[in-house]
Amino acid sequence: MGLSDELSKFIPKGFGKKKKPTTVSDDIGSDYKSKDTTDKHTAGDSANRPIIAHSSAQHPTAPALGAKDVPDTLAKTEPEASDPPKAKDNDTDDDDSDDEYPVGSHIVMKEHVKSVSALAWNPSGDLLVSGDNGSLVHMWDFRAMDGSYKPTRTLVPYEGQQVRDLRFNRSGTHLLCATSDPRAKLYESNGHPVCDFKRGDMYVSDMRKTNGHVSGLFAADWNPQSDDVFATASADGTVRIWSCERPRAQDQVLVGKARNAGAVTACRYSSAMGPAAVIAAAQMDGSISLWPANGPYLRPVSRIDSAHTRGTETSDIVFAPDGHHFATRGGEDTVKLWDIRRPTSPVAITVLATSHSATSLAFSPSGSQIMIGSPQSIAVLDISDLSVLRHIPVGRCSAGITRVLWHPRVNQIAAAATDGSLSVLYSQTQSMRGAMLCAGKRSRRRADDVQVVGPIITPHALPLFRDDDKPAVMSAGKRRREAARGSSKHAPGQPLYGHGKGGNIGINETQHIMKSIIKDTMRDEDPREALLKYAAVAESDPMFVAPAYKSTQDKPVFDNDADDQVPEMKRRK
Repeated sequence: MGLSDELSKFIPKGFGKKKKPTTVSDDIGSDYKSKDTTDKHTAGDSANRPIIAHSSAQHPTAPALGAKDVPDTLAKTEPEASDPPKAKDNDTDDDDSDDEYPVGSHIVMKEHVKSVSALAWNPSGDLLVSGDNGSLVHMWDFRAMDGSYKPTRTLVPYEGQQVRDLRFNRSGTHLLCATSDPRAKLYESNGHPVCDFKRGDMYVSDMRKTNGHVSGLFAADWNPQSDDVFATASADGTVRIWSCERPRAQDQVLVGKARNAGAVTACRYSSAMGPAAVIAAAQMDGSISLWPANGPYLRPVSRIDSAHTRGTETSDIVFAPDGHHFATRGGEDTVKLWDIRRPTSPVAITVLATSHSATSLAFSPSGSQIMIGSPQSIAVLDISDLSVLRHIPVGRCSAGITRVLWHPRVNQIAAAATDGSLSVLYSQTQSMRGAMLCAGKRSRRRADDVQVVGPIITPHALPLFRDDDKPAVMSAGKRRREAARGSSKHAPGQPLYGHGKGGNIGINETQHIMKSIIKDTMRDEDPREALLKYAAVAESDPMFVAPAYKSTQDKPVFDNDADDQVPEMKRRK
């Protein structure tokens, strides 16, 4: 070995960090680490973007995308054509389809007598509020309820007015109620009323010049960017924007160009934030107007003239979670999907018969499906073409479903029916809180729950057990007082003869006889005749006032002929 070889050991042959020698165990460990890292990155990405279709079984609330929407990084993890996925049997497919929806268990709450027309769920999912056509609003607090499923509070916003819409603000502190009365009503989350908003002047023709609606409300919705700003839609053809701090006058009035457009039957804020947020309003002429949510409110940014059939009521407008799509349900039993960026024509149309004119729509938490009430079940529509994916039965309910809500946080579905029943569907594995808080509780026994089968008879009240000779049980002091009185029975006091004693006045026979002979007849005497007896004496011999003015008093002269004279004008009549 020469000198150059010795020096070459100390001369670097490369730059940068050198790789350490690895062993077989290190290679295996690195494989597991890389696998875990890939799973973590995939899980992190899935929280921020939609999950591809093949993983929808693991994530039931995730939307399904097409092949064009699959990122390149995820496309590499797809199974190759040489390794096709294993075929599943029919039972497995049914189980997977059931896992997509929280329908394993359900509870039924029956308190409404009339059809349920409004439904609202607070953001935490612990409080459900329902309103019916009979002006009643029931609050269902699952934390305080038990197995009897009775409402925790009942409200009457306006007597005899149908409840048409209920909405919680984004923080869940206030509840907005819209009825067939022109005034909206605001409640706290515990049911305490806050204020009533002003009614407008019905004699003003220009709806922009009056503070408040002049006709009944149809819908109401909170601004998702604020906790105290909301919009109301009315039969007077206007949409008014209010602030909770100023209930005496609205902030803005939205009026369409067409004067004969009719009532505004639906009104919703979009879920988008910033300048892209809009307000969608549907009117009786079949048109849908899109207004900027943050102004200016001079004219709508776009208008769909023939969205639905003219003269029919568009019962609901609901926006997808992406903020760009919204679905409408028309009075001609059609469901249409629209895109805000291209609102000229609907993206998809379907015809689905419903059992109520005020049937509502609801998007799934992922936005890939639309739910709508149908007779005896809930229809699930695919957002791509609005085809019916399946029908979800609601327990043993045989009535039509009017309102549907799918809460994204607790992953539960609430459905209201025309017979007044309210059902909450949930899954034992995928759902949390909500109706599960009271599903397993025992019913508390109340005082009014005790039923009397027959008459209640005390044993000693019967003649067989009654003992009249036996003295009543009394205390020693009471016995001494009764003994001092001489008798245990409270008999009426006897008349006291002779001189009085003990505070009582005595009488004798002479007084009794004189009372019967000398009677006081002043009560039977006429007071007028008693005074007129002294009229002649007072005139002949005055004693008090008349003598003082006798020398100076004029003699009164009365006109006795005035009553016989009749005016000339009256005689002509």
